[in-house]
Amino acid sequence: MVNVVDDAFVVAGRRFVRRAFPDQGSLHRVNRRGDPASWGSQLAGLTSPGDLQHDVPTAQESFSYLSPTMARSLARIADIDQSTAHRGFILLIGPTGCGKTTLAKTYCHLANQPCTELSFSGDTSLSDFYTSVELVRDEEAQSSTLTVPGPAIEAMRLGKKLLLNEINMLPPDLLTVFSQAVDTGRLVLSGTERGNVEIEVHREFGLIGTANPNYVGTLEMGRAIERRFGRGLGYIEMDFLPADEEAVAIENEFARERVFAAHDLKVSATICRRIADLASRLRSDPQIGNVMQSRLSTRSLVHWLGLAQITSLPLVQVLDRALLTTVPADARDVVYAQASEALGDTRLDVSASAQLHYLRVTWPALAEGVAVPIDVAAPTRQVARRHRRQSGGPVIHRIRFVRALPDGGKAIVAEPMCQIGDTRYGIGLKIRGYDRNGRQIADPDRLADIGRLLRDEDGLNVARPLGHLLSRRDLLPCLTAHTVRVLEIAEAAQLLGRPIFIAGPTGAGKSSLARTLAFLRGQPVVEVGFNGETAKTDLSAVRRLIGGVTRWQTQAFLEALADGDTVIANEYNLAYPDVHSLLNGLFDKGASYALPDGRVLRMHDEARVIATGYLEGPGVKPLNEGVENRYGAVVGLEYPPVADEVAVLRFVAPTGDADSILRCVRLVDYCRRLVAGKVDAASLIGLSRAAQEALRQAAKRAALSTAELVALARVSGSSDFAERLRIGILEGAPESVRRVLEPVLLQYGLG
Repeated sequence: MVNVVDDAFVVAGRRFVRRAFPDQGSLHRVNRRGDPASWGSQLAGLTSPGDLQHDVPTAQESFSYLSPTMARSLARIADIDQSTAHRGFILLIGPTGCGKTTLAKTYCHLANQPCTELSFSGDTSLSDFYTSVELVRDEEAQSSTLTVPGPAIEAMRLGKKLLLNEINMLPPDLLTVFSQAVDTGRLVLSGTERGNVEIEVHREFGLIGTANPNYVGTLEMGRAIERRFGRGLGYIEMDFLPADEEAVAIENEFARERVFAAHDLKVSATICRRIADLASRLRSDPQIGNVMQSRLSTRSLVHWLGLAQITSLPLVQVLDRALLTTVPADARDVVYAQASEALGDTRLDVSASAQLHYLRVTWPALAEGVAVPIDVAAPTRQVARRHRRQSGGPVIHRIRFVRALPDGGKAIVAEPMCQIGDTRYGIGLKIRGYDRNGRQIADPDRLADIGRLLRDEDGLNVARPLGHLLSRRDLLPCLTAHTVRVLEIAEAAQLLGRPIFIAGPTGAGKSSLARTLAFLRGQPVVEVGFNGETAKTDLSAVRRLIGGVTRWQTQAFLEALADGDTVIANEYNLAYPDVHSLLNGLFDKGASYALPDGRVLRMHDEARVIATGYLEGPGVKPLNEGVENRYGAVVGLEYPPVADEVAVLRFVAPTGDADSILRCVRLVDYCRRLVAGKVDAASLIGLSRAAQEALRQAAKRAALSTAELVALARVSGSSDFAERLRIGILEGAPESVRRVLEPVLLQYGLG
């Protein structure tokens, strides 16, 4: 559908020009002695126009296939952007995952237009993208403030396309800064280092916005904003492709996934058509269509096929485990029934899955009620435990201490001196251990024990670089069929390079499961917690005063992703939905984030995000549909079945009384189900409404989490698990609650 020549590209039968950048400009520098140090020239450091070529989206960031519908939309973008009669804006509005951002980048790639991409959220301010006021010092160390242009102004000055994702998360009044600039062709900046100045807007500048309508965290755009884009002109409504075109699109996108392209793996065109037909029916269903639009986007269909190929699980099983977790129960039942009817037990090519087996952990096939050590799930190809690279100059290690170890060995402690600016700072410890025979210790767990000894007994607890390798103490106590089912889907999403969301109740083991996956894949981890006050600046960048000058510094979240760590984001959805939008740019094809000072941070190929959270409860915020759609898998981790939970507790306390543990778990399981309203109503017949409510209130005290039970088992040892559980449930309970609980405890043999 597209034909590209040197100076033009043809799409949908129409020809559009491509921007040309000379290798060397026509300007020739006059060789004279340098300016005095007190002069500040704008021209002496002028960059070549050809340098903008680096900002043109690559083929990897663009669509490799354009269907007829996509080609028509692309031609319309090109027509508006290259029109001399209409210098307006372009807005691509439509459901998440239908290809808006990538289509915009495809246009920039074909038209050879440099592009700056920004993602907005509800707390975005002008200082994040337009101008900011910074503190600076002159040569005499006198402080003053200056207005510094942001990436949006640089795009207008240099003639780049400005791609604004989630534009309807931005307060509409902030968009007027672009209207003013385009209408007048001038930017007026006050308080710059050159005083108050004007900048002419480059004729190649253009604005392309994307918006998901009526999603969580978005704002009503209003008719005035719609007029700015122009219906019939730059206001372009997009939707999912017709099923026949979507089938070809997902077939092509599947083949472009890095893990499949490396092995030249394809997916059946027939299966793609069946998947696309099913998705089209479900999206248009009058009862559940609104719910399924974001869950079964074109992007989600590619994820679905990718997970199924890597795991070799049936398509319907992958759909249920990874795509339907947040779907309301009644809609989920409808989708599962229709998918089962359409797809049966269809799997993707088993031989293709076998080619990928060497990349994966060998997960044990476990029956319910069996628990095994973590080491049983060793990778088939040993994963090298990768240490985080240190940015900046070379690190100098200065030996500080020598210490004798209790077993007769020796530890040498050095301090890494890392260069930050013109100064070196000590960050962390470098420990080299030797056993009593003088052999160097290589076991990471033994070295971790030495580190704990130095911390606890010698006070060597100092700030360390981001990213640490996990030890077994950080992981799940063991593996069961329940946890393996979640781990194999989560690992597949990681191999696709996608973030993962693990949803489940408090204490079900979500964070421990995330750490276990990172441990088995040898990934350094940075773990952060979200809350209701978490702001986007806590994750992206913040101004910092360095040497009397304010500079933008990336926060730990972004730095870890740039350096290739695995970030575990706990209680992810306690933060407000606009905070989540940070993931949009990071997990689009460009995998980048534009900082307020104009720098572009690119995510490392090996970086991963595993978010954990619960779907309901105090402080929980709804997930933004556009962000949720970017997760490779949203998997549920509920409390384990009774048999698996008993197996875990017996693994932790092998000498404990098996019958006593079983009775305790059955009691806790009943109370959990009672609190959640999942107990068979017939079992409550004969109780008055007041008595039923009293029973539910009492059950809350006994509905312990798996984490609480494991902690009890570790402390209790062989004998008093049941007694400790009984004390924990009754201790401090009001008399009215005790009257309800004590008969229940007797019923389970725990009186």
